[in-house]
Amino acid sequence: MTGTTGIAVDGRARPLAVHVSGRLRTHLAQRWPHIRRALPRDLVLLLWAALLAQAFGIAVVMTDSVHTSLALVIKGVRPKPGELAVFAYSGEALPGYYRNDRWDARLIRLFGRDFDSRGPRRGDGFVKYLIGLPGDRIEHQGNRVVLVTARGRLDMGACKPTSRAGVPLTPIPEQVIPEGRA
Repeated sequence: MTGTTGIAVDGRARPLAVHVSGRLRTHLAQRWPHIRRALPRDLVLLLWAALLAQAFGIAVVMTDSVHTSLALVIKGVRPKPGELAVFAYSGEALPGYYRNDRWDARLIRLFGRDFDSRGPRRGDGFVKYLIGLPGDRIEHQGNRVVLVTARGRLDMGACKPTSRAGVPLTPIPEQVIPEGRA
């Protein structure tokens, strides 16, 4: 047997794949009664998990402006003003956005992977408080953002000049929030 790893069984050499498949077949034959009893329950649990995943999700929050780390996402429900909302980032990735000394960057490198410090990419999910609605106007007063709504003028806070990693940030332009956006 050239080129294959063999195992001696009863004085005969067998290829490793044959040996492993035989052991697996024996193990499955021994476990089959238990597997057969548990299979209906396991299939029902798997179906429930799939249905729950269609309706709910968990979002990891990585921003200072939302004071929580995890959020339960109820899919298909329109958030009301003041509630947390998940939306897709529509801008371009920002080079150097994430710091290289973060705990997650160290963990990623520990597993031998490269850490990409570019900021959010188009389509990445964001969790933020929904405040502005279509038809509301975004204005600036100095370095502060003000939202003019039917509910009144809301001071949204100061524009951050840089990210945590020192990357310059550009304030949102003054505009009316268009239909289909929030």
